[in-house]
Amino acid sequence: MVDHDVGAAMGASGEGAAWLICDHRAIRKYGLGHAKPAPMPLGSWIRSGYLKKGKTLAELANACGIDPAGLEKTVADYNIGARVGEDRQFGRGSTAFNRYLADPDNKPNPAVAPVGDGPYYAVKLEMGDLGTFDGLETTVPGEVLNRQGQVIPGLFAVGNDRASIMGGNYPGAGITLGPAMAFGYITGRYLAGIGASAQPEIPQKVASA
Repeated sequence: MVDHDVGAAMGASGEGAAWLICDHRAIRKYGLGHAKPAPMPLGSWIRSGYLKKGKTLAELANACGIDPAGLEKTVADYNIGARVGEDRQFGRGSTAFNRYLADPDNKPNPAVAPVGDGPYYAVKLEMGDLGTFDGLETTVPGEVLNRQGQVIPGLFAVGNDRASIMGGNYPGAGITLGPAMAFGYITGRYLAGIGASAQPEIPQKVASA
């Protein structure tokens, strides 16, 4: 999933944050973060500091505390491909899933358009927690293991508290639901003594995110 990949890249950068920018046309048509599209006003978001604004990209960069030359080059490089519907840096709109969630009226690529005329706007994206991909290691029946790989008597884990079988990856929305149901069912039967003897007590080794 794109959002998971972006989060991983933000974390790897050491900043844990990024700036999402757009031109005036885009914010009035689509909005930006909590700021809603036209006809909703933008003034309160700008006054609060949530939304940054600049007549030029350099002015926007200064308002955000980032390098003006770097922002101008990033936008210029992006626009080369965007003018023909390509995101040559990250490949947005190159999959059916990307295109499905985008604007079908935007041609030729519903997920890509060049950054046009100002004024320009930006919101800061910061890392936050939604769930875990690196929970507690368990046996198949759900018994929690200590650092030495030994079972902690009487302690079980299922759902997001349990190490993900996806190894820290996020293949799609709701990916935690299937494992939670399957292993929750196994753990429930184990605790109820149903088929407990058939459950192999081996560690469920999962790669960290």
